[in-house]
Order: sequence, then structure tokens, then C-alpha cells
Amino acid sequence: MPAVDDDIRADFLVEAGDLIEKLGGQLVELESRPDDTDLLNAIFRAFHTVKGGAGFLGIGPLVELCHATEDVFNALRNGKRTVDAALMDAVLQAVDLVQAMMASVSAGDPPQAPPPELIEGLHALVSEEAPAVIVEIAKAPVSAAASDTISEDEFDALLDKLDADKKKAPRKPADTITEDEFDALLDQLDADKKNPAKPAKAADPNLITDDEFESLLDQMAIEKKAATSSPCPRDSGVRAGVRGAPPAGAVGSGKGPAPHPSSLPPSRGGEGAKQGGTAPVASAPPAETSVRVDTVKLDRMMNLVGELVLVRNRLKALAGAASSDVGRAVRELDFITRGLQGAVMQVRMQPIGKVFSRFPKLARDVARGLGKQVEVTLIGQDTDLDKNLVEALADPLVHMVRNSVDHGIEMPDVRVARGKSPAGQLKLEARQEGDHIRITVRDDGGGIDPERVRTKVVEKKLMDAAAAARLSHEECLQLIFLPGFSTKDQVSDLSGRGVGMDVVKQRIQSLNGTAMIESHPGQGSAVHLRVPLTLAILPALMIDAGERQFALPLAMVADVFALDPDAVRKVGHWPVIPLKRENLRLIDLEVWAGAADTTGTRHVVVVMLGEERYGLIVRQVRGREEVVIKPLGQTLRGLAGVAGATVTPQGRVALIVDVPGLVQTHAKGP
Repeated sequence: MPAVDDDIRADFLVEAGDLIEKLGGQLVELESRPDDTDLLNAIFRAFHTVKGGAGFLGIGPLVELCHATEDVFNALRNGKRTVDAALMDAVLQAVDLVQAMMASVSAGDPPQAPPPELIEGLHALVSEEAPAVIVEIAKAPVSAAASDTISEDEFDALLDKLDADKKKAPRKPADTITEDEFDALLDQLDADKKNPAKPAKAADPNLITDDEFESLLDQMAIEKKAATSSPCPRDSGVRAGVRGAPPAGAVGSGKGPAPHPSSLPPSRGGEGAKQGGTAPVASAPPAETSVRVDTVKLDRMMNLVGELVLVRNRLKALAGAASSDVGRAVRELDFITRGLQGAVMQVRMQPIGKVFSRFPKLARDVARGLGKQVEVTLIGQDTDLDKNLVEALADPLVHMVRNSVDHGIEMPDVRVARGKSPAGQLKLEARQEGDHIRITVRDDGGGIDPERVRTKVVEKKLMDAAAAARLSHEECLQLIFLPGFSTKDQVSDLSGRGVGMDVVKQRIQSLNGTAMIESHPGQGSAVHLRVPLTLAILPALMIDAGERQFALPLAMVADVFALDPDAVRKVGHWPVIPLKRENLRLIDLEVWAGAADTTGTRHVVVVMLGEERYGLIVRQVRGREEVVIKPLGQTLRGLAGVAGATVTPQGRVALIVDVPGLVQTHAKGP
């Protein structure tokens, strides 16, 4: 690859990555809506834009692959080809390869050339039903409403008009060319470069030179960019960036970005100037409304806000004995800090759709490999959550989607026999619930039989028969999350090893979230995930156990009451206490913390873990605080029951309790 500014390459990777990320879902939608013209055009423009950026950066293999795929969608747009399974398989394979190439570019490595058989297959898709597409387009002009291409005479006339307008006066905002005209100019330029032997026309003073043509394209790209700038990025990929990446129109010119209109020499006065009038003045381009910020800077900003929150908490503790003026100032600081904290958290937010968009394609690939059919519905894609959570949820959701298609959705003939449609329905839904996000992956498949789960868990020696017999149907379903558990009798590439759903639960619990399975035999299953909006600042209940202070995630706390030692009795290895017609299993946090004295008045904090409740015995409950999560040191890292640390208003270090890890440790017994 030629030497290119790192900022330009980074801009290309971000913008092209966004387009390619959407393509998987768009292609799956196209399979069910092949006549959707807007969808076809959006997919065509995505490949066209990526090809343009790759051409500017000199990434030949990516240009070749995108161009071949672009030809397929041009044939679809012109009605010369129809959508079928063979076409979708080839195009989805091309999307996977484009992603792999962009990953190589991101790592600084030259991408491998696309397999010849894939390129030949894409070309064959165009030639199978449209052997004379190019000839027909060249002979018969097509209206702008039906296609983006124009005839040679129309193209020359357009260039003549543009050149004449350029010599007369500065372009008015209303004279900017449309997106279809701009794409048509790029396509024509690309075709001319591929056919250099084409005989030149006789010298004509009205025709512009190659250099003028290149300059014209650059200028049009600048004007188009200014005219289309908006807070929301357009599908065309022509977007105003903070670093001013070169426009797609500059592809292959080798001249770099064109100068900004403000740096160009002023045009000579036209007729209006001769008559003493005022020459029209081009309006200034709209100001930028968005910037691209490195995530490292966002993380640093969040850390500083976290430190500010700690100081705020310290001042609030000290203000209790201070004068009214000091107390008022601290309250004002508290108000401002909360606003700043919310603003910074909002900057870090990303839509869950960034993750959801990859799953229609994933579900389709898995279903086709199994001989099944699946339709994917996405709900709540604009639900925002912390960027770190968006990244952390990707792997668990992959396991859940694959599991639903493999285990849940039946084969088409089985579904028809049960009165269902041949295609299974898979729904991904996200919605905000207070300071948490609930994500549900639901299918309408065969569901889970709790009794079969009970039998399997005993067969695999993951639980003794007596303990399994005491489980309710709902508790049996949660056994799906046990490590090593699988209902599959045979191991395949997709499942059967007992690895998958246990990874989901462990990952979600590490995010201070919960996972729960709901299922009805014959009707389908749903996996519900509940995670906090952010991982940086945690609402917590501050407690004392022994000589130490701890922080419990407030979202898990359900109740607090005074402990009656006489009511405690043993069931198995668990100490329990009656609460609301059931036995509440207890964990003595003071014993766990190494307290020497566990007598005197103590309290029980009831915490919810999924659908189960546990009681943590503590010395004292201090109250609610917003704590800043700090990573553990090397000596405490990996300690069961500890998720992190924070600094209290009194300047002490308090450990954040990992409730799932604590319960798991005590469930094993002494």
C-alpha cells in the first residue's frame, strides 16, 4: 500500500467499517424484500463508497472485490438480475472477505488478493442473466429515475454545462449536483480509465482537459460534502469528518485532497458585475456538529470525573459539621458534578444496534449450515449503553443466537407438522429499565423440557439425583448455565461440548448483571440479560463487616432487616432463616471477611441473583453511595467474591462484593 496519512486511513477504516457492519443485516433484509429499491441502492452505495476509499489508499485487492460485488448490485438495480440463494451466498462471502481485508489494513498488513473463484463467481452472476448489460446501457439512455448511469452525449453535455458555469460565477448552493449525478460521474471516470484506447474526440474548445476534469470532480466533492453535512451520517458515506478525509471522488487521482473553497481564487464577475450589480456570494458551509474522539481520551475523561465524584463524596461527608454557606457550596458542587458525570457518561454511550446488526447474517449462516430457515427481528436498536458494555456483550450474544438457531428452532418439516411457518422466528430486543438495560433473545422453537434437563444433569454427574429432584421447573431451566451441561447427544461444530451458555452467565455476572432462561415446551425459549448502563460508576449500598467496609451493587439489594440469631437453622450445609414462607439461605460476610467477633446486633441484606434470593449477614448498613470502580491490585485479582475496589468519603479503601462469585463459593460447601 502507498504511504498515506494515518489519520486518513483511520477515517476510512471507521467510516467503511460502519457501512460494512450494516451490510450483513441489509443483505438478509434484501433476501426477504428483493424489490426494495431503497435497500438495493443503499447496499450498492456502500460497496461503491468502500471501493472509492480503498482506491484512494491504493488497496488493490479491496477495490477489485468491491467492484465485482458492486457490478452484481448494479445488475439488480437495473432489473437484469434477480435475488436468489446463490447470489446471496456469494455476496455474503464477499462481505466476510471485505471485513477480513479491512482487519489486515487496520493491523498495517497488505490484504490478500480475493480468491479467483469468488471473483469469477461474482462476474458469472452478472453475465448469467445479463450478457449484454454494458452494450444496452451504452446504446439506450436510461432516465435518472430508473438508473444512476447516463448516456455518453448526456455526460458530455453535463460536463460542458458544469465547465461553463464554473467560468461564469461561483456556484450557488442550489446548483450543487445530486448524489446520483455525482456517482454517475465517478462511474464514467472509472470506465474511461479502464478503456484508455478509446479514440479521442476532435479538439473542441468546449471540452475540458483531463486535469480540469480531475479538478472538477474534486471541487464537486468538496461542494457535495458541504451541502450534505448533517448531524446524522448519510448512507452514501460522503460525510464531513473532523480531519477532512479525502472525498470518494478523488479516488485514483493521486493528487490528494482538493483545497477548501475558501482558499480558491475568486471568480471573475459575470453579467451581474458588468451591469454594476453584486455578484452572487456562495454561502458558507454549515459548521461541523460532530467530532471523532479517541476512546482513550474518553476513558481518561471518565477517570477524572470519577476522581471528582470521590472528592465530592468526601466534601459532602465533611459538610455536615460546616457552616451553612459551606454546605450550600457543597450542594452546588454536588449538582454540577452530577450533571458533568451524566454528560460524560452520555458521550460514552453507543447504541446496542452496533452489536445487533451482525446477528441477522450470523443467524442466516448458522441456519443454512443446519438446513433450517430463520427470520431475525431487531427491536430497540437505538437503546444506548456504555461503549465498554457494547463490546463486552458481543460474545455472549453470539453464543445465545447460535444456541437459539441450533437448539431451539426446529427443521422446516418439523415446524410445518406442528402448525408453524417453515422459517423460525428469532427476536433480539433491548430496552432500558431504570439504570439497567434488559436484552432478550427469544425464539419460537421447540422450547426446553425441564424434566429432560433434570435427567441430563444427573447423567452428566453435575448434580446428585436427590438434589435434582428437589428443583422446581424454573430452577431446572437455569441448569442450562452449568459448565459442561448440554442437551445434545452428539458433538458437532456448533454444540454438544457443554461450552456456551455457561460462558454467557459468567460474562454477564462479571458485568454485575444477571442472566435468566424462560421456556415453554413447544412454544419457544427466551434468555433475558440484565446489565447496568455503565461499568465506571456504581450505585452501591455501603456496609460494614468485621473491621472492613464493603460496597454491594445496589441493583441486587432487595431488603434489609435485623438478624434474629435464634431463628437461624441448618439445611444441608446452608444456614437459613424463614422469610415470607420460604427459607432464605445465609452467607455470613463477617466470617468471610475474617472477623474475630460475630456477636451483638447484626443485620441481613437480602440480595437477588436472578430469581433466587440470598441473605448476607453484616455488622452495619451505612447507606447508599455512588462509588467509582477501581481495578484490583495484583494480590487481590482473581479473589472469589471481590469484584473491585473504591475509596470511601472517609478516605478508606472499600472492596466491592462480587455477589455471584460469593454465592458460587459458598454453594460448594465447606
